[in-house]
Amino acid sequence: MATSLDGTKGNIVVLGATGNTGLQLVEQALERNYKVTALVRSPEKLAHLEHKHLEVIKCDLMNPLDLTAHMEGRTAVLSALGQPGLQIAGMTFYEDSMKSIVTAMRNAKIKRLICVTAFYTKYQPEKYPFKFKLIIRPMIGRHLDSMYVMEEFLEKECQDLDYTIVRPPRLLDDRMIEKEVKVNENEYFFPDQSTANRIPRANVARFMLDILKDEKYLRQAVAIDMTPS
Repeated sequence: MATSLDGTKGNIVVLGATGNTGLQLVEQALERNYKVTALVRSPEKLAHLEHKHLEVIKCDLMNPLDLTAHMEGRTAVLSALGQPGLQIAGMTFYEDSMKSIVTAMRNAKIKRLICVTAFYTKYQPEKYPFKFKLIIRPMIGRHLDSMYVMEEFLEKECQDLDYTIVRPPRLLDDRMIEKEVKVNENEYFFPDQSTANRIPRANVARFMLDILKDEKYLRQAVAIDMTPS
């Protein structure tokens, strides 16, 4: 695997580290010799992970001062934050949390941000497949709306940051697939039938770490997917 730069340039913050995608980020980052600070609500969920380059800290995500204190000296933030459950009335988790994160990043003088949202965050049903209207939108429509507000916040109010928004399709807990990830820049999905419409979380994590290392897709949103088997 690729190796990160030494010293403070290899110091990253992972948010959402106790979730399945975040856990992949932490484990793969450690394999690449990054120093990882996992800011979490429940540190006990990472008690099984012990590594000399891993620091797990209990932190209030919605408190930018608390976040700032633990971001000092780090050079990038990778977020795999998610909100469990299906439809939740008045969902504002994604934009609220991102505003807190951005405030803390500015306070800590961190420029690089890579975060995960999803396919179909912008509501444009005339462009999306029938299953989106029939299944996906009724199940997670409010999550997608909150993600879209977050994306708009980054694109319109955070041009001082080197953010990348990563939009994957359905996430799988399968092993990593040794295929190249397909990328559709500044799009909300893949409009043709050339992709699988599913991707292992391990591949999403690897993609995020690859673009961190290569400094790709700055101030962009990208839809990602795998080629069909």
